[in-house]
Amino acid sequence: MNTTKSTETKKEDVELFWKKVLGILETELNPTAYNTWVKSIIPENLTSNSLDLAVPMEYSIKQLEKYDSLIQDAIDRVGKARFKTRFVVKKISEESSEIKEKDLGPLFESKKQLKADSRMVAKAGLNSRFTFENFIMGNSNQLAYAIAQAVSEKPGESYNPFFLYSGVGLGKTHLMQAIGNKILQNSPKTNVVYTTGESFMNELIEAIQSGKGRGKYTSNEFRNKFRKADVLLIDDIQFIIGRESTQLEFFHTFNALYMAGKQIVLTSDRPPKDFTNLEKRITSRFGSGIIADIQYPDTDLRTAILRTKRDINRDEVSNEVIDYIAQYVSTNIRELEGAYLQILTTARASGKSPSMELVESVLGKNIKAQRRKSLSLGQILKEVSRYYSIKTVDIKGKRRTKNIVIPRQVAMYLMRELTEEPLMSIGQFLGGRDHTTVMHGIDKVENEMVEMTKIRQDVENVRRML
Repeated sequence: MNTTKSTETKKEDVELFWKKVLGILETELNPTAYNTWVKSIIPENLTSNSLDLAVPMEYSIKQLEKYDSLIQDAIDRVGKARFKTRFVVKKISEESSEIKEKDLGPLFESKKQLKADSRMVAKAGLNSRFTFENFIMGNSNQLAYAIAQAVSEKPGESYNPFFLYSGVGLGKTHLMQAIGNKILQNSPKTNVVYTTGESFMNELIEAIQSGKGRGKYTSNEFRNKFRKADVLLIDDIQFIIGRESTQLEFFHTFNALYMAGKQIVLTSDRPPKDFTNLEKRITSRFGSGIIADIQYPDTDLRTAILRTKRDINRDEVSNEVIDYIAQYVSTNIRELEGAYLQILTTARASGKSPSMELVESVLGKNIKAQRRKSLSLGQILKEVSRYYSIKTVDIKGKRRTKNIVIPRQVAMYLMRELTEEPLMSIGQFLGGRDHTTVMHGIDKVENEMVEMTKIRQDVENVRRML
């Protein structure tokens, strides 16, 4: 067949052709894959036997390769011929964005639409940067991502409440805010309220003080703010643990919204069953909807995150350098992106490109040694006790119940790892225990970190808090 320019199809025919292809793919692909990657494609240069498909970045092509055969088959079926299909990375033009207005993909949101929603986003307490479109999905977060998208499309229906937990820096705040941003995009008049557990507690304290004549913020204003929300998003709900007045107010707020069919989304650094000093009637409410977690990102996901960041920012960084960073920094996304930024900054300051030698120099510094110089045994004990919601005197004491022994052993492990104190000093600090007891506790944690995800996550959470 002739593939010269004269055979190119008119714009409106290209759109019609592609809509038919999307109609097939929407029924054959899972909703997450379709909405995240396929729906965002812009068709270009359609001829009698060829089609270019424009995407915004290289990583999009890598993701779409997983569905290459399905996409190709759908194109061939609509075109009734064998097409040569090519993916191209292309900056989206104003002309192409018009196609988006006809619902061809979430990755190409127009700036006009984002500006229209900016005041509502700010009023809700959200950050407009946190969207589904710039959240990188992998095996470790696929379920949480799918549930979050479903919640954003039909708030208050299938998954209510939605409780999401993970270690620090793994993306739970991003997903929570993406829910709020998507809901406001779909329905700008929705009353979305985002806050943190700590802010919820502080606002309640201020309202209580106001009731005693020492302020302007009243209890009614506090309750109206949260109980009249259509969508309530509370980040790091674990901060209300041990606060009786805050727990009571949260319980009544939760009930009022739940009974009214309003959407509730909560995040935490641990699952509800691991909460101590929190009323059972509250934890039971958490389990009445759906609970999901985000695991630590594997090497492929870490690599994908950095490559996407590079493509969006158009940084001159090779795949080799990115692969090395992704292998070296395996803790969480926050530290991963921090390491990437540190390397870029160092490279620009020295007028050099980010080479392997530079990366090894920057990342090869002994971070652990720096931590050891700045942390004390008291600081570590304080953070461990805060994380597990128990008293420091209990960790130092003689009780051997499970809820005390595990935090005690975690404290031992972190004290050995993050300080230069000998085992004997650690034992003396923790209630006069001998070095063999400390050694046993450290070995116990090391073994359980290999076999139990929760212990590994607990250790990483406390480490990040420090």
